[in-house]
Amino acid sequence: MWAVIGVYAGREDNVFWRRIAGEPNRIEAAGARALCVRDTVPLGTDIIHSVINPIDRLSGAIHIYGGDFFAAERSKWDSLTLEEGRSDREEARRNFERASARYEASLREAVG
Repeated sequence: MWAVIGVYAGREDNVFWRRIAGEPNRIEAAGARALCVRDTVPLGTDIIHSVINPIDRLSGAIHIYGGDFFAAERSKWDSLTLEEGRSDREEARRNFERASARYEASLREAVG
């Protein structure tokens, strides 16, 4: 599905991927972009992206998706082989919950 990413705190490094012709379960890097505060980037329906936080503090970004992120059939790729596998919805939900808990803890720590 399409998406729009907007960074409001910190930084987010994205690598954009595409499927390899003739190898339907593998991908290759097709570009990259470092997003800083106030940067946005649109992603088309055929874009695959990976994200890392390259700094030593929490970053914040809004990802707007053109559909139900959790209900859609999703794939994930092995970071070593770049081979496609099925994404686990519950694992994704747990990752979001852990990230939210870290964010909330950082806010409590900042307040003192």
